Amino acid sequence: MKSTAPTISEALLTIPADWPLLSVRGKRPIREGWTKSNVDRLSCLKDLESGKATGIGLKLGNGLLAIDIDGESAAKLLSKLAGENSLADFSKTTAWTSGRTGRKQCLFSVPESDWHRVRYRKITTGTLGEDGKVECLEFRWIGQQSVLPPSIHPSGKPYIWINDPLQNPPVQAPEWLIEVCENWHSEYAGVDEIDLVRFPARLYAHFGGQMRIWLLARHSDKSQFTHEKNKGSGVGSFHLSNAANRLNLSKKRVYTLLGEAKKSGLIRGWKKKGDQVNVYYASFDKVVAIAGLEDIGPIAAINIDELSCLNIIATEIEAQHLQRASLYRLRQEEIEQIKSQGLDPGETPTEIVRPIDLHTCDYPARVLGKGERFIYCSGDFRFYGGSQKAIADNRGLSAATISRHLSNSYRLLPSPVRECRGNLPPIVSRQLVEKLPRLQEFSSPKLLIQDGLFKMHGDWWEPHCNVYLLDHQLVSARRRRSRIQSSIDKGGL
Repeated sequence: MKSTAPTISEALLTIPADWPLLSVRGKRPIREGWTKSNVDRLSCLKDLESGKATGIGLKLGNGLLAIDIDGESAAKLLSKLAGENSLADFSKTTAWTSGRTGRKQCLFSVPESDWHRVRYRKITTGTLGEDGKVECLEFRWIGQQSVLPPSIHPSGKPYIWINDPLQNPPVQAPEWLIEVCENWHSEYAGVDEIDLVRFPARLYAHFGGQMRIWLLARHSDKSQFTHEKNKGSGVGSFHLSNAANRLNLSKKRVYTLLGEAKKSGLIRGWKKKGDQVNVYYASFDKVVAIAGLEDIGPIAAINIDELSCLNIIATEIEAQHLQRASLYRLRQEEIEQIKSQGLDPGETPTEIVRPIDLHTCDYPARVLGKGERFIYCSGDFRFYGGSQKAIADNRGLSAATISRHLSNSYRLLPSPVRECRGNLPPIVSRQLVEKLPRLQEFSSPKLLIQDGLFKMHGDWWEPHCNVYLLDHQLVSARRRRSRIQSSIDKGGL
């Protein structure tokens, strides 16, 4: 550890003297209360030489804004947000990287007249990186810090400069970047589309169609900066005629949903002026508390124009979530098996066949054949997926209803009144079945049929889960349960 100290201590001389620094270990400051105090460079040097610290961090805010581009999807999102504006300043300003593909931070200066407009933002893209974590675009400001080169990253490798601060000092943040930081709010999501809203699928079982009003209000939120002390509620503003068209409902039905949403607690109320409606909606935390959810479940960034088929979308999200969770558990088991053999999981090819390969590759490993309905697998295939019964349990519906939601014959047939289902895309799915050669000569086929097995082409087969090819942007959501429970106990929620 001490061997890194001379290199980093020498680097202290190359960092501008007016930058507020602090000592870090890994990515974390070693001192509590670091946001409210300053550490001189001599103290940083002592921490490095003693081994208490593995690097130095830069305390942000007060004129210094760091943009953390965490992965290729975050870079695409930044480009989307820039629109027709140039990204040239990102290649000119101070920048550094941990050395991992697609990761870098760019440092900008912010004029004091614009400090009040800048705030911390973390915009997730819904795309998982190589480390299994969701990639994001992060605006680091007051209360945040960034580890500087040549500090040691938790991977064991040093951070390195792309543009060092002496030769490439921080460029003034362009106006469009400050506007994004000022006006972005957490209900937007996505890389290719920003007209998305985050939908907690399991809330639909409690609130039903009222969720459409709540999501529409959250998507059209205008209260983030004008109602900062709103006790957990925001204000969404939309035109009644546009809402009716978007939800494929009559204006009268939209009024009915507004009343139902107020009664259930999804919204506190609404005001109408002409065709404009201002909806005072409840916070995510409060809605979860009202529903009494112990497990929030999957949250997906869905297009705002999909609200008319929200019940079916909720089923798709649950199916994709269970499939992904099963796939993750299977991979963890495989990693443990590889480690027990003394091998490196990073260097050992996986035996798990991904859903995209199952549906698109002609001859995936350990797959004996494919039909329109089944994928025929050998006994050593690593099976995964979420059963329709599990999906039904999480959705609070019958297995028959789930089967309809995931059936193209139902999805592609317009509903009798509003014809909303006709706009749904077809779903791609096949059921995995396992060949059981040892039962070839079994003398009691009725017992096998009773156990759910079936015979085809002279062989016995055991059905497993369906594998779906779904592409909803599942996103993570953190909720401080202790804070919420405290608010409930005090009557605040």
